[in-house]
Amino acid sequence: MLLHDSDLNNVSVQLSDFFTFPPWEIPQFSFLNPFSGFDKSSTAPVTFQQLFHHHRYRYSSFVPVFTDGSKSDGHVGCGVVSPSDTLNYRLHNCCSVFTAELVAIFCALREISPSNERNFILYTDSMSALETLSHYDNRIHSVALEILSVLQFLRNKGFNIIFCWVPSHVGISGNETADVIARFASDFLPRALSYCVIKKSLVSHLLSVWQQKWNLLTHNKLYSVKPSIGLWPALLMRELDVKLTRLCIGHTRFTHRHLFLGQRTPRCPTCQVDFTVNHILIECPSFK
Repeated sequence: MLLHDSDLNNVSVQLSDFFTFPPWEIPQFSFLNPFSGFDKSSTAPVTFQQLFHHHRYRYSSFVPVFTDGSKSDGHVGCGVVSPSDTLNYRLHNCCSVFTAELVAIFCALREISPSNERNFILYTDSMSALETLSHYDNRIHSVALEILSVLQFLRNKGFNIIFCWVPSHVGISGNETADVIARFASDFLPRALSYCVIKKSLVSHLLSVWQQKWNLLTHNKLYSVKPSIGLWPALLMRELDVKLTRLCIGHTRFTHRHLFLGQRTPRCPTCQVDFTVNHILIECPSFK
């Protein structure tokens, strides 16, 4: 039922070969950043456009290919823009924008494969995707592993492929186009999903269901203390953390000792009500 409600009922899990690269053939990945040293928040878009124009002049012999991923409410997509063609695909809603960025790069490499050209430069505005590809280990994202495998295959066939980071939404036309077509992608790309993507989506759905059920229990004495099911902020010292937690949930020796001793509940002499942590700390005027 949970799988059905979270739209994961018919999703297949992607198989990954963690031994794709033997230790003596660990992939080497690097990328260009012609915009380093320029803060996006304080730099005018025209400056980035001029820097990109200068960069393209230096790499004019390389065919430019732009990739981008997009995620909004109920829609995940990726887009690829090259001088000869554009393509975009819609992905499963549980995919993150990071996964969409990686899938866009993978689709770009797959599109490059049959080309007669040999020099290509791939542009992406996802620094996290480039950083992931730069640091290979056995816990790497499964799509990143696919990218490195295809990249090695293409390089062995004589392709010279460079990767470059570009800032988003500064008027670089190829990047802007890739962003638009990713946001409006309609053709679904049938892909198996990695375990980490499925797990993250399912956990998010479970927490949402749990929160909805918890919101109905407004008469529960703990609901007013903790209306959100997120984690408590923890203190560094466990002794203080235990004391704070007991105060939050209202369980202390002073207010609950009578239950073990068979005595009456202690009452506030000023207000004539049973003592509670909430009354002592907040309600009672005598304690200020």
